[in-house]
Amino acid sequence: MLSRGPMDSMAAMLTTRSLPVVLTLVAALAASQPMASQVPAPPAVYSVGTAFDAARSTLVVFGGSGGRGYVGDTWQWNGTAWSRLAGSGPSARNSPAMAYDAARKQVVMFGGDARPTGSLGDTWTFDGVTWKQAATSGPPARTTHQMVYDAKRQRVVLFGGVDGQTMLGDTWEWDGARWTKSTATGPSPRALFGLAYDSARGRTVLFGGTSVLAPDAPSHGDTWEYDGASWKRLAVTGPSARDHVSMDYDAERHVVVMHGGGVDDDAKKETWTFNGTTWTRAATTGPPRRYARLAFDPGARSIVLYGGFDRTPSNELWRFNGSAWSPIH
Repeated sequence: MLSRGPMDSMAAMLTTRSLPVVLTLVAALAASQPMASQVPAPPAVYSVGTAFDAARSTLVVFGGSGGRGYVGDTWQWNGTAWSRLAGSGPSARNSPAMAYDAARKQVVMFGGDARPTGSLGDTWTFDGVTWKQAATSGPPARTTHQMVYDAKRQRVVLFGGVDGQTMLGDTWEWDGARWTKSTATGPSPRALFGLAYDSARGRTVLFGGTSVLAPDAPSHGDTWEYDGASWKRLAVTGPSARDHVSMDYDAERHVVVMHGGGVDDDAKKETWTFNGTTWTRAATTGPPRRYARLAFDPGARSIVLYGGFDRTPSNELWRFNGSAWSPIH
């Protein structure tokens, strides 16, 4: 902005004869001022798919649902700014599951919900530039499921979700070329749960969820682990029963981090950590969220939270350093 002094001086000079000179001065002063640059950002939608591409230090965001319906955009955040991917990719959808396959350096996405077709059963990979649909069959179509990457076995693990009104409790694994159904018997069929891979212990951790998609439906408060061969329910106490939770593994502090979920304000702000034995509620609270997405940023050595919703969808970014939450502007 121009300061008050120069503007007052210019006002005094405004005569018919001096106007060309004044306009020249105004243009010169305006050109010398820093112009505010508008950084693009994803639309505020909920139930997006996200994964953190560790090779490129980039958070990848796809899909979701908002005021303009289901979204088919791909956005990437490099720690400083957002960019929108140009080009074609998967169809618009809500609640797809995504995970980063570190062995093959690509994001893997499965399923979601589309209109008017309903649940989807397609598999896609993304290398940071191009989406490719995998020419293979796999799990039945579903949405509100979750996926993680098992680094020890170099497999993407998928569990649960729902196809229409049918709750699913099956476990599948992706090896980069094909899907294989696990014979392990695990948690009851459910959706909207949290899933994270504890790389220090080589375990996939599951918490919460619901087996009924309806308002005020009962939620689960159980904790499970999957070692690649079998599921085991852990005899631990921790967060209250809830769904719409968000989870990921903090490799810096060697704990699973869970945030939000539930229906009351306290639950939506709570942050919990799990070290494989004990759930501990963090002394701090974070942004009130249901079904946000958490991802560990190894460069910043912290958990990043993206999106979710409280009363309205959000496209905010937050960071959790193990002791406090802070917004990322």
